[in-house]
Amino acid sequence: MKNLRIQLGLAAIVLAVLTVIGGVSPAMAWPDKPIAVYVGWSAGGSSDTTTRAVCLEMEKKLGQRILVTNVTGALGGIGATQVAEAPADGYLWFGGAAVHGTWPVLGHSKYSWNDFYALLSVVFPTTIYVKGDAPWNTLDEFLNEIKSKPKGTFKFGSPGAGSNGAIFGGILMEAAGITEKVIPVPYKGGREAGRYLLSGDVNFTSVTMGDLSDWAVAGRVKPLANLYSEDITFEGVTFPSAVKKFPSLEPYQAINPYFGIYIRRDTPADVVEKITEAFLWAVQQEGFKKVAVQQRAGVWAPLVGLASDKQMSRIEAARSTALWDLQIAKNNPAQFGIPKPADWSWPPHDRAVKATPWPASVETMFEQLKK
Repeated sequence: MKNLRIQLGLAAIVLAVLTVIGGVSPAMAWPDKPIAVYVGWSAGGSSDTTTRAVCLEMEKKLGQRILVTNVTGALGGIGATQVAEAPADGYLWFGGAAVHGTWPVLGHSKYSWNDFYALLSVVFPTTIYVKGDAPWNTLDEFLNEIKSKPKGTFKFGSPGAGSNGAIFGGILMEAAGITEKVIPVPYKGGREAGRYLLSGDVNFTSVTMGDLSDWAVAGRVKPLANLYSEDITFEGVTFPSAVKKFPSLEPYQAINPYFGIYIRRDTPADVVEKITEAFLWAVQQEGFKKVAVQQRAGVWAPLVGLASDKQMSRIEAARSTALWDLQIAKNNPAQFGIPKPADWSWPPHDRAVKATPWPASVETMFEQLKK
């Protein structure tokens, strides 16, 4: 027994020496177990489907299972906070919409985009949907009907207070001069809001276009307005531009959601490199594009590195300003150094200046992708 203990002790010493000499580190073996991802919104919506689609491809590259779980609430803030406070070893990610910059102003979380590396894949416009058999076929018909009814007759569902849907619904009603006539109803995701639209609990939804685009193709719902400068046609269905009727909405196109996966900014650099390499490979695969682009009408526009940080900051400025102006936000964006969209420049605040830079190799990977 004594000899056995001696042998085990020598083996441990040899392993330690080899680790030092050979440069072996735990990160080099990463991943040696399954990875978990918390999606901050309900199943079936764009956050859920895009995250699952990219993780399915990344599994092939990383050689480990990636287990996706829906941890809903606080516009993703609950799940993201758990990720931010877990060990920074690369085994727990956050997935979904790039709304991190709104959490502090909404009071949902003390964490923001600068606490994460954001690996962004696709962007979607935001859409007003009504039931497929609704009597309105144009935005004008719809808005005129709201104007003619008593206050509180119309309710609209969104993926949650502070979401792109809540913001678009609010600024569209404001542009039409009917804000007081409509009651917003928050849900835990765009797909969930769509189900309540079909059941008649709400009269319309303001959600990410991809949340219900397949239902629009099937005729279950129909789009009346899209937060985009031009009309979009998807699978024979036209998504009319709201910006054409209300040009004042043009600057708010920055609220249209990007989707991606997010890892703690203090994750070891070599683990970040491996995750980024797998991610950029995954978003180029047909399996991912079929789900996110062909089926969900997403715009394929991957971003990592400094380009991602700048986009996350622009989203922060546009969304936070709109939330404060619509009296949805709990805290003034100015107290977090967040500029208005018209005043945005890089770096926008001290948090951006102090944020840990991306590994240089990630910037190289992104440059190669652009080529």
